[in-house]
Amino acid sequence: MVRQLSAGEAGLFKAYDVRGAAPAPLSPALAWRVGRAFATWLGGGRIGIARDARVTSPALAAAFAAGLEGPNVEIVDYGMLPTDAMWFAVRHDALDGGAVITASHNPPGDNGIKLVERDAAPVFQENGLPEVRRLVDEVPDPPENPPPTPATGPPREIASHYRAFLASVVDFRSLPALRVVLDAGHGMGGLMAAEVFSHVPGEFLAVEFRPDGAFPSRGANPLDPRNREPLVRRVLEEGADFGVLWDGDADRCVFVDEQGLHIPGDFTTALLAPAEIAKEPGTPIVFDLRSSRAVPDEVTRAGGLPRPGRVGHAYLKRRMRQEDARFGGELSGHFFFRAAGYADNALLPILLMIERIRDAGRPLSELAGDLRRRYFTVDEESRVVPDPAVAFRMARESFPGGKVSTLDGLTIDFPDWRFTLRPSNTEPVMRLTLEAYREGLAEPRRDELLELLNRLR
Repeated sequence: MVRQLSAGEAGLFKAYDVRGAAPAPLSPALAWRVGRAFATWLGGGRIGIARDARVTSPALAAAFAAGLEGPNVEIVDYGMLPTDAMWFAVRHDALDGGAVITASHNPPGDNGIKLVERDAAPVFQENGLPEVRRLVDEVPDPPENPPPTPATGPPREIASHYRAFLASVVDFRSLPALRVVLDAGHGMGGLMAAEVFSHVPGEFLAVEFRPDGAFPSRGANPLDPRNREPLVRRVLEEGADFGVLWDGDADRCVFVDEQGLHIPGDFTTALLAPAEIAKEPGTPIVFDLRSSRAVPDEVTRAGGLPRPGRVGHAYLKRRMRQEDARFGGELSGHFFFRAAGYADNALLPILLMIERIRDAGRPLSELAGDLRRRYFTVDEESRVVPDPAVAFRMARESFPGGKVSTLDGLTIDFPDWRFTLRPSNTEPVMRLTLEAYREGLAEPRRDELLELLNRLR
């Protein structure tokens, strides 16, 4: 029997993926219908599937695979895999599409389905996801006792190929022997890191590499300062050169320097971009519009072409393809590489950061300190706002005289500070990012904007 999605099920379809509470409303029955719709939209072919360690992931993955099943579909099972490694697998194995069962940085009770088509191009709000959503409404509920999905054998091995790809981009043998703390937080990060960094010079200290979907040691969101605290302690205890933590599905990475100070994603982009430009002078570098001026300034200084884009990994991947950019970065910790098919990769930035420290001959705190002394940023803030349009109007009225952009939400740029206010693509909140270009200005301006948003709650 064909039935329309409930309001709760329909609300799971976000800008980039399908995501929400599991096993309800994101149930195995819905995963089956999404699998069937996705296979129809692709027109069949070889379709890969991977999953994270969340408690609900095995059942959702099995149901999704059963929905994919058809006479013109070959299912390729990769088992548990980080998302960035899955996108590599789609390209390496020349698949027609792929899916990862994961809720990324969301709490343990959530789950989701991330989709890509050929060459790991993202399926999102502006490329296929609305069509998949429409097809779901035409798919019947699965039979009450569906036949088991045919055995696909053991998960397909991809780790050695993934390591070889990274080694083709960065010569492991040329890297200095640094001491680095790697915090997987019981997510997917340790699965490939253990394979890769055992072949890299230096000492890599593994923290919580065992996958556990309950995330018992810390939350899966690396942008939450509380989730960085265990990494900061370990870096200081070990006297490490720097530390890294990943989100739950390990397609994002966040750095702290040897002093335990957080390096925002835009500063990481600014630090890594010059070396990429040196390898290809004049290349475009893509970044999201929330990023500090540090990014376009450093890109321009190095001879590259700064290319701002809409917030969100799917939008930046599309911009990467349009520009044929060599490298791109997002404030959230997504980093994109042409060598990876314009997709995100969360291990290459670590290798490139080691290269950057080697070439500069300076510790990471000094490299980041050069930026901190010129660009004064504050952590992104989120607030529930019932009517974004009212928030935009009040912000423009309260802060007149700046250069206004509505590319994604509202950005107002003043000579000595700027802010961006935009609705989240994944959560029902407004996001505020802000920077200043003289000391002591960022926090007061942030507080004024937060007070404005709080009045609207």
